[in-house]
Amino acid sequence: MHNDVPPNVLIVDDTAENLRLLATLLGARDFDVRPVTNGHDALRAAADDPPDLILLDVTMPGMDGFEVCRQLRARPESRETPVIFLTALTDVGDKIKGFAAGGNDYITKPFQLEEVVARVGHHLALRRAQRDLQASMEKLQALERLRDDLVHMIVHDFRSPLTSLLGGLELAQSQATGPMADYLAMAMDGAESLNQMANTLLDVRRMEEGKMPLNLAPTDLSAVGADVAKRLASIDRARTIEVSAAATVHATCDADLVRRVLENLVGNAIKHTPSGGKVVIGAETLADRVRLTVTDSGAGIPLEARARIFEKFGAMRARSEKAYHSVGLGLAFCKLAVEAHGGTIGIDSAVPHGSIFWFELPQTPREPGS
Repeated sequence: MHNDVPPNVLIVDDTAENLRLLATLLGARDFDVRPVTNGHDALRAAADDPPDLILLDVTMPGMDGFEVCRQLRARPESRETPVIFLTALTDVGDKIKGFAAGGNDYITKPFQLEEVVARVGHHLALRRAQRDLQASMEKLQALERLRDDLVHMIVHDFRSPLTSLLGGLELAQSQATGPMADYLAMAMDGAESLNQMANTLLDVRRMEEGKMPLNLAPTDLSAVGADVAKRLASIDRARTIEVSAAATVHATCDADLVRRVLENLVGNAIKHTPSGGKVVIGAETLADRVRLTVTDSGAGIPLEARARIFEKFGAMRARSEKAYHSVGLGLAFCKLAVEAHGGTIGIDSAVPHGSIFWFELPQTPREPGS
């Protein structure tokens, strides 16, 4: 249906007078009208040349309008076609039956010509808007795929020179002394951060495409949390990192992925906790799942940023709106890694201030494809 093409309206009614009246009325308003007298002909006409809208009588011999509508909705080419019932039935139950069959609207007989024209025009405009929206969505999705492909290609290509850079810096650092060693250590930290971001972006892409298999094994998540706290505490001594967990919290999971999720969340918490503050890693067993938390004592995250903070590139929008200075793709990676296990992830407000990032994993992994 295009703006310069007359809308194609299929009229189905076993009363010849109604067909003539509606065909004349809509034809005078530049609609392309096709009248048929029964349900079987309506289904054939809709299959041969899908209409933009169908005016459908309910009470017809052989096949009533409700059954015609149900069969139309079962076909891909007419699943979204607006259907307006024309009927003398006025009982509420009949109307409910019509909507349950897939109808979009109801006009009772005897009908007013102005009402028919108004309702037809309304549903055609609504369908046109839906199609325009769908076309825009498809264009946006194509652009997003192009962007992702371009970013993936760039990141993949710069991994080789980045690996060479890391190797050269490591060699130079091993031979340097004095202030030069400190400068090289800073350069090494920066290069390792770039390498980690590249790996995260590539892993996000692999998980989105379902190409990152999980290495599942029984894991003590309390021990994983303690290891993460110990490692990150040695890097940042301006904040306290504590572990609040039961002696053992077990789940069958990909230990390396879960460790990276925790490292991302704790690293994020460190960045938003002021010097002298505290970050707490928690782990507990809840029925058939385990729950891990990372609590910081920062300023907290605005409600408007929480809805998109785990989205890929959603953090970029939050940063541009100065709602939250996040860690880029790290939280998107966390969400995908947790959901790959069949788990959930989220964020709550801490008391009296700060944030609680949490994720839950099933103790027993789900079956592939379930």
